[in-house]
Amino acid sequence: MSAEWERRDEAPSGSAWAAVRTPALPSIAEHNPASVRWRDLVIDPDLVGPAPGRARPTSITVSAGGDEWRLPLEDVLPTGLAWHPRRPLVAGLAVRERRAYVWVADYRARTCTLLRHLRAAVSFTGYGHPPVAWCGDDRLALLVPEPGGTAEAGPSEGRPAVFEAAGPGVVSFEPPPDELERLAGARLAVVDLAAGIHAAAPLTPRLLVRSLLPAPEGSAVIVSHGRWVGDDGGLDWADVLIDLDAPGRPRPAPRVDGPVPPPSPRPDEPETEAAPAVSIPTGFGTAALTLPPARPGPLLLWIRAYPPGEDVPCPAPVDLDAAGHPTATLDLPLHWPADAALDMLHAQIVGTVEQACKHWDGPVVVGGHSFGATLALYALAHIPGLVAAIAHSGCYNRTLTPTGFHYEKRPYWSVPGIYQAFSALHFADRLDRPVLLVHGAEDANPATPPEQSVELYRAIVAAGGRARLVLLPHEGHQYRYRETHQAVAEEHRAWMARW
Repeated sequence: MSAEWERRDEAPSGSAWAAVRTPALPSIAEHNPASVRWRDLVIDPDLVGPAPGRARPTSITVSAGGDEWRLPLEDVLPTGLAWHPRRPLVAGLAVRERRAYVWVADYRARTCTLLRHLRAAVSFTGYGHPPVAWCGDDRLALLVPEPGGTAEAGPSEGRPAVFEAAGPGVVSFEPPPDELERLAGARLAVVDLAAGIHAAAPLTPRLLVRSLLPAPEGSAVIVSHGRWVGDDGGLDWADVLIDLDAPGRPRPAPRVDGPVPPPSPRPDEPETEAAPAVSIPTGFGTAALTLPPARPGPLLLWIRAYPPGEDVPCPAPVDLDAAGHPTATLDLPLHWPADAALDMLHAQIVGTVEQACKHWDGPVVVGGHSFGATLALYALAHIPGLVAAIAHSGCYNRTLTPTGFHYEKRPYWSVPGIYQAFSALHFADRLDRPVLLVHGAEDANPATPPEQSVELYRAIVAAGGRARLVLLPHEGHQYRYRETHQAVAEEHRAWMARW
């Protein structure tokens, strides 16, 4: 992965653009210790929205009329920039003492002003859309927090939590949708910068906002906001028109000339020529093995339980190639029908991994992330030729997810043998070769809390095996911070060097 990316953020008129240089991953220094988790989202209460998944820019250089000017501002939030439609102005948000404030730059006069009196909220604009919008010459629309804060918990009343349900059914302890609105909801406001007004006037109730777009006439803003649909339906986004001069009930936004601008895309990494994949029959389909060039040393065989070509949440740790340890990926889509039997699943996993190992002349370490970690440990327990394993953020006791997992939709009581067969805790005595366990210390995935790795670590050692446990601070099910990626790469390199 490259150290930095550069993206181009262009003014709608085409008269100016900015080169925004950003590290490939955010720094752990950007983590707010007060952050809370809502399901799989990390919410920053001071920014009033999901914590940005991108790193803050290291530089923003504006080009206009052949001149270049570097913005003299640090800790700018990694969102899109808001370009004035007629004047040489650009705006955005910057962080001071963990809170977001509006900044405005005149790239012709080469001045930049941080408006510390204009505290802003991010809501869902942190995914790339500009968090502010110009409406007329001097008016700026922005999102502001609910007065009195949004995510601060009230004093504990010492009352017990009581639940009751009647089955059959699935019990979920996921936080409710209205909690997300409390944590990440913001109000649309407008401020007249020329009038010297030091407060923004709120125009709406609290909303979950993805984007702000000035309406063509300039006196209104099209707001894309979300509402949660059903228990697991996700956010349903809709556009509403907010009149800045006569605020009232938001109404559906009319069609405008041209689509709403998409969020600023992640810059593409340099293209590399993909290695040809080796097809391995599984008995019901085909797995794809992507091998590095042959060279001495142990191979890390990274298992992904996805069809070949499908985007996967955790790619192979290719940084090991630069350290001299070859890495291969095995895309293993399992045929797992509703009446799947263990012997059929066993044959697919063990047979495919054994065939993959035949393509490498040397020791093989097997690894994976999430369900891929389960498959890696299953392979280690059943294939004597494997020398070790690396398991990231897996679920190792499937009896704690009794209503189903991954491909399996039957409850535990119908097929206890399959649940136990895919619970590494139940076969820890067969993990007689070393296992490296890596887990985010704040993994909020209901199936993969960090205790899964802690208990497997204890079980392997109790059964006479050898294990190493790495808990990653401030990390969830996916690893977001560059210091984490560096630390995991070092652990992988040291682990692979043993074989």
